[in-house]
Amino acid sequence: MKKTVTLAISLIIAVFFQFSCQTDLGDLDRVTVIENVIGKWHVVRDDGDITSEYQVEIIEDNEVENGIIITNFINNGANAHATINDLEITVPTQQLGTNTVNASGVISNDFQSIEWNITIDNDNVTATFTPGTITKKLAL
Repeated sequence: MKKTVTLAISLIIAVFFQFSCQTDLGDLDRVTVIENVIGKWHVVRDDGDITSEYQVEIIEDNEVENGIIITNFINNGANAHATINDLEITVPTQQLGTNTVNASGVISNDFQSIEWNITIDNDNVTATFTPGTITKKLAL
C-alpha cells in the first residue's frame, strides 16, 4: 500500500513539473500563424463547372483579436473579415458586394496552402490558396 501511495505521489509531482516548466506558446503560435498567412496568395476556385484563378491579399485586422482581412476574397473586389483559431480560418456570414458569403479554411502545417469551403449565395464552392502571385506568360 505504501508503494502505491508513493508511486501515485511521484507521478503527480512529475506531471506537475512537466506542465509547470513548459512555456505557454499560445500567443507565439497565434502570432506565427498570422505572420505566415499575411501576404499575397494565388487562388484557384472551383465552382463546379467553372474554375477561376485570381489574386487575394491577407492583411492583419488590428481591430479584431486574431482577425485578418482577405482582399478580393471571392474575386469581386470586396474584402472579407475573418478570424484565425489555430490553423483554421472562419469567415462569418457577411455581405461582400452583392453576395452573401461565409467560409471556413484550413491552413496547412507548412503554410503553403489554405483549403477553403465557401458558400456564396447558398452555392458551395471550394478554393485553394497558395502563396505568391499569378504569373502571366507572355505570348511569343
